[in-house]
Amino acid sequence: MHRFINQIVILISLLIMISCGESSKNKASTTEITSTIKETNTHRSQNVTIYRDEWGVPHIHGKTDGDTAFGMGYAQSEDNFAQLELGFIIGTGRAAEIMGEKAVLSDWVVHSFENNELSKRDYDNATPAVKALLDGYAEGINYYIEIHPNLEPRLLDHVEPWYSLALIRRWYYLGGFLGRLGFTKDEKTAAFEAINGSSLKIAQLEIPNYDPEDRKEFGSNSWAANGSKIEGTGSLLFINPHLPAFGIGQTYEAHMISDEGWNFTGYARFGYPLPYIGYNENLGWMSTDNYSNQEDSWIEHFDDTNNPLSYRYGDGFNIATEWSGEIKIKGEEEEGKIRTLKFRKTHHGAVVAKRDGKFLSGNFATFDKPGWLDQWYNMQLASNISEFTKAIEPLRMNFGNIMYADRDANIWYIYNGSVPIRSEKYNWDKPLDGSNPETEWMGYHTLNDLPQVKNPVSDMMHNTNTSPFNASMSSSDAQAENYPKYMVRENDNARARNARRILNKHEKFDFATWESESLDTHMTEWSLSKPLIMSAYANTSAANPTRATKFAAVIAYLDAWDGVATLVTTEPTLYVDWYEGIYFKHPLGYVATEKEIMTSLETAMDRLVADWGTWQVPWGDMNRVQRPELNAYGDPVFDDNAPSIATPGVPSWSGGSQISFNIRRDGLKKRYKTGGNSYTAVVAFPENRKEKVQSKSIHVFGASADPQSPNYMDQAKLLAAKTYKNSWLYLDDVKAGAKRSYHPGEE
Repeated sequence: MHRFINQIVILISLLIMISCGESSKNKASTTEITSTIKETNTHRSQNVTIYRDEWGVPHIHGKTDGDTAFGMGYAQSEDNFAQLELGFIIGTGRAAEIMGEKAVLSDWVVHSFENNELSKRDYDNATPAVKALLDGYAEGINYYIEIHPNLEPRLLDHVEPWYSLALIRRWYYLGGFLGRLGFTKDEKTAAFEAINGSSLKIAQLEIPNYDPEDRKEFGSNSWAANGSKIEGTGSLLFINPHLPAFGIGQTYEAHMISDEGWNFTGYARFGYPLPYIGYNENLGWMSTDNYSNQEDSWIEHFDDTNNPLSYRYGDGFNIATEWSGEIKIKGEEEEGKIRTLKFRKTHHGAVVAKRDGKFLSGNFATFDKPGWLDQWYNMQLASNISEFTKAIEPLRMNFGNIMYADRDANIWYIYNGSVPIRSEKYNWDKPLDGSNPETEWMGYHTLNDLPQVKNPVSDMMHNTNTSPFNASMSSSDAQAENYPKYMVRENDNARARNARRILNKHEKFDFATWESESLDTHMTEWSLSKPLIMSAYANTSAANPTRATKFAAVIAYLDAWDGVATLVTTEPTLYVDWYEGIYFKHPLGYVATEKEIMTSLETAMDRLVADWGTWQVPWGDMNRVQRPELNAYGDPVFDDNAPSIATPGVPSWSGGSQISFNIRRDGLKKRYKTGGNSYTAVVAFPENRKEKVQSKSIHVFGASADPQSPNYMDQAKLLAAKTYKNSWLYLDDVKAGAKRSYHPGEE
């Protein structure tokens, strides 16, 4: 079909150029092309209407769910085609085609895990409903490409429906789970070179490229309340993912409506055919990443000198599978060369690292099974807790805790994911001996096996990527002794302490209070840091009064601070520099010496004076939001001299509800947000189904990636002011609030 349409576009373009006397280098306008196509044939785009509200958020209405997915593909292409394309390029292991030799290792890992083959298989075997979504979504993107002749893709002039499945696998498994295994770039390089018998001469990229300290910040907040904790009936839900603001991890707000009954709004990522967290007319959920052990690595013993693919297993040997594949590399491809690479796997999984002379394989829970997208889709079609339970029972959506709320006053927290059943004789946090059959997985735990709490006696619960054993702060919580140690690996954190502080301080929440507390910037960690600083200062004063003189004013200043960050408070600026100066150098739980405490305080003071002329710098002057141009790898290039917005958001490690990943970067005086609050929403589900769900939401930047669009940074200003926008759910409200509406191609 796409070839037929493409031929029509080319023919019409030529006719228009000839009739207008234009040179062959010029192109016909989008309007002329789409108009002619529609006169020739009734196009699918006529089944879809995209309503854009004043914030540019797409509310997509289609006759069928597949039509709505078509609109989603088209809308995402309008708003950020460059990111959409880059995600598919990375997801399908083609980064080297645009980034060159330095991306070979990243692509090699993708192909080692047979990401594309599994994704094609899953598309071929998908249910008709899911295949309709994937087909419609890809068709919407391709339609956008076809009718925008001035668009200049970096690589893809056509996308396949299975690309979305490849991107999902690439992001969650080969980004999330593989990262947890701790394979270093050097270890992956060593495996590549040993398997291929050739060296990587150019330093390799980590794709996507996130600062290690940014990775530590990734997380989310979620709360739910019902019964005695809320005014009125039903339940309240808080959705607060902390995700990258740039790259394939960024969020995209969209609303899906179809005449088949689909009505769901929330956030997606570029390359996904639907939002995957949000709410419908009866229920909603948030997902906070957990650290359950859903990934393992094995030491493989390739020590048979007569057969390099033979590896020890039990009392004998197994034979690894090795195959070859071709990848294109920018520069080499221009010279007519295509690199042939080798890939290897054992029965455990792909061999992608080498440590201390031994190869390491890795595998992830349900990696080779389909169903992640199916589960998301079925979850949002559910209208009650029974249907929702059926939707999540397959446990195909991994490492994401579920915080659920509905109209029937149900709140439910599940420490969710497919967790392999294992022998508890071994430490599964380290590579296992692959030759030992006892280190095999023995199936998966069921939904009922997972820590969870439903409708607790406290009528409230939270999760901030923390232990499931204190979710409701009540006797209803699951007990740690009832679960295998490998299942739960989290402890507490400052965001959890802040959530408990907020949930416990209010006897009841009305919607307005729920809304205001959801953007709180209380740096709860200060309550633990303050005694350390005060004690270190007291002892320094006693031992060295002369040295203590330098700190007298700053100590008095910090002693009076309540730990709340605002745009005008200056204490957070000094505190964050002090904290990072100590703890970012050490693993979690490190206990600093008094000398380190005072030295870090002195360094922070001196640095602020050098940069700003004073150590009393308003947090809003230092802490900024900027949406700059991206480099060739999709990374932002910040500039102190370019426009930016002050934000009160606080680092994830410090607590708070409004989070901003904002580490210091060399050459810059200011801190710039690279993630944190991405799509944030507050929702009230009244029990009476005649009453509408009440909801508000806010995005990190704005709906459009076009700097010329009024929706480029409009929501960032609201978020900085701790303000939400309306989030329309019902079609009559969507139509009433729409600033413009159009069929794809007629915008």
